[in-house]
Amino acid sequence: FQAEDGIRDRDVTGVQTCALPISLLAFGSLPVSAQSVSLGADVWREKAPCRACHGSFGDGIPDVAQSVPGASLRYTKLEPDQIAEVIKCGRPGTPMPYFDRGAYTDDRCFGLTREAIGKDMPDKGDPVLNDREVASIVMFIVQNFIGKGDPTFEECTAFWGPRATTCANYPKKAP
Repeated sequence: FQAEDGIRDRDVTGVQTCALPISLLAFGSLPVSAQSVSLGADVWREKAPCRACHGSFGDGIPDVAQSVPGASLRYTKLEPDQIAEVIKCGRPGTPMPYFDRGAYTDDRCFGLTREAIGKDMPDKGDPVLNDREVASIVMFIVQNFIGKGDPTFEECTAFWGPRATTCANYPKKAP
């Protein structure tokens, strides 16, 4: 899409409307390992506020009622490097914050600076995430959400434990 102020960007559904330079993270050089996916699960579960908007299982149903619903990561068409870019840079003109300490201090995010974005500047996310954490959370999302369909009660209890009250929000698999 092209925002009113002329900022060109990708649609969060994954439809690419322009090619942006991605120098944020080279996923081709990062092996997917159980340790990385585990770190990503820990960041998702305990450190980053992803669940507030994207939900416990990345389905776009916020865990925090007052939060704006986030994009469903289960049905996204974004590639891993694009997901990393959104985590690091946020989404100008939307509620998606950025989590890279240096975002918009130079042109690493969409080729734009804070001054160029103006009123569409995303909020700074808390906490700041380092490259390893971003790569790990992307690996976690790829392994556990993308293409997995709607979340189930069983998936919830496997991740959060059998006493997790949030699991009541998900249907049980048919016998």
